[in-house]
Amino acid sequence: MSFKSAVLAVLTLAATAVPAFAGEGKFSALVFGDAYWMAANHDSTIEDMNGLWIRRFYLTYDQKFDDKWSARLRLEASQPGDFKTAGTVSAFMKDAYLKWQYKEMHAALIGIQLAPTVETYEDVWGYRSVEKVPVELQGWGVSRDAGIGLQGDFGASKKVGYHVVVGNGNNVNAENNTRKKAMGAIHIRPADHVILEGYADYDDRVGAGQGGADRVTWYGFAGYTADKLRAGLQYAKQTRHDVGEDTDYRIVSGFITGAISDKVWLFGRVDRNMDANPQGDSIAYLPFASISANTFFIAGADFAMTDGVNLMPNVEVIKYDDPDVAGPPKPDTDVMARLTFQGKF
Repeated sequence: MSFKSAVLAVLTLAATAVPAFAGEGKFSALVFGDAYWMAANHDSTIEDMNGLWIRRFYLTYDQKFDDKWSARLRLEASQPGDFKTAGTVSAFMKDAYLKWQYKEMHAALIGIQLAPTVETYEDVWGYRSVEKVPVELQGWGVSRDAGIGLQGDFGASKKVGYHVVVGNGNNVNAENNTRKKAMGAIHIRPADHVILEGYADYDDRVGAGQGGADRVTWYGFAGYTADKLRAGLQYAKQTRHDVGEDTDYRIVSGFITGAISDKVWLFGRVDRNMDANPQGDSIAYLPFASISANTFFIAGADFAMTDGVNLMPNVEVIKYDDPDVAGPPKPDTDVMARLTFQGKF
C-alpha cells in the first residue's frame, strides 16, 4: 500500500468512526508557515533566497470513549526546509495513542505521544509556530516518541506534577534496535503564575564507536504566565558519550512576550548556544554554522486578525563567535525576515 493510500485509509476510518460515538469525536486542524527572505547568511549559496513554505500542517482526531479511555490520531505534513529540495508536501503520523485517565489526576498513555522534553517550555513560550524550543531546535531531543508514558499531578492543589516516557528513542519512526530512551520531568507551582521544572533523559543510542553514542540531557526551567505577560528562563546541558570520550553542549535561553492590546502581542527570545553544534547546518528552515558557538535572537509581533487567524512578522538573527577550531574565518551573521502565518480550526 502506498503512503497516500494509507493516509486516505486512516482518514476514512476516523470519519466513519464518528457516528458510532456521536458527540464524542472531534476533528481539528492547524497550519503555519512563512513568507521569508534570507537577508544575510554565513552560507553565500542561500543568502538572499526568498519564498513561502508550509512548515507544519496538523490534522487531528480526538476520540473520548468514556470517562477513562480516549485516543488521538494526528497527521503532520510539511514542505522541505533545506533550501535545496524542491519536493512537495510530505506527511506522517505525528500522534497515535490510547490514554487511560485515573480520577482526573493521573494518566497512562501507550503509542506515539508527546515527550516531556519540550512540553512546559513550549506551553509558556506559546509560539511554536514561530520557532521550536531550544533543545528541539538544536537537535538535542524531539517532541514525540513511541512508548509508554505516565503523567499527572499530586494532591488536589496540583502544585506538583510529573511526566515520564520510556520510548524507542527513534522519534515517530519504527524501532530498529534494542536501545531505548527514558525521559522524565517534575514541575512545581510554588505560587500563582509561576512554574518551575526539572527535566532529565538518558538516550541509549546506536553510535559509530564500540561504546555507542549515548546521550544524557538535563535542564532547569522557570516560567511565569499571566493574562498579558509570559516569560521564561532555561539552562540546558547535554553530554554525549562515544568510545570513552565525553562532549558537553550547553544552552541558556530566555524569552518574554506581552500584550499591548487585546489583539496585539510582542515577543522576543535569546538563545545562547555556548558550544558549536556539529549538526547545525542540517537544522531545517534556519541552518546554523557548525563551527562556532552563537547567540540566536528572535523578535516579532503577533496580530490576531480574527478567531484562529494570526499574522506574526518577525526577524531571526544568529550572531557567531570565533570558530572553535583554528583556520576557518568567523561566520557572517545570519538575518532572516519572515511573515509567519497561522490558522487553526
